[in-house]
Amino acid sequence: MASAPLRNPLSAFVLAILISALLAGVAGYASTYIPFIEFRLFALGFALFAVGALAGRRIFIGSLGFVGAYLGAFVGLLLAQQLFWFNAYAELIALGLALPAGAGGFMMGKVGVHRLARSQQTTPGLRRCSSCGARVGASAHKCWSCKATLTY
Repeated sequence: MASAPLRNPLSAFVLAILISALLAGVAGYASTYIPFIEFRLFALGFALFAVGALAGRRIFIGSLGFVGAYLGAFVGLLLAQQLFWFNAYAELIALGLALPAGAGGFMMGKVGVHRLARSQQTTPGLRRCSSCGARVGASAHKCWSCKATLTY
């Protein structure tokens, strides 16, 4: 899977919520084939961590990755429980099992910060001022920092 293009953090947040809600619903439905509730909850914990990690790949801020993956997993898992395997503690189970998804989103959001810094170093079209070393655009005639005239 290719890395995500740089985008608005709010749109990445909404995308993380949607991805984790969809995948958590699919994981919740798939877990109905596990016969024992203890095994089902154990398997869902690992599956939702992976769901959060996939949702968190789209975001560059760790805390937004946590919240987006947590909210999406909560909504998706609660919907799957209401539709496919209803029990009396559906809200508590959804709250508890959304935490591994949030942890996965936080982990991948923190990795995204390093990916952002790495892509900033290799962005084409940037050059440096010969006087102060500041990064300037490809078509700039003067440095924004020291106001020196740039030479080509």
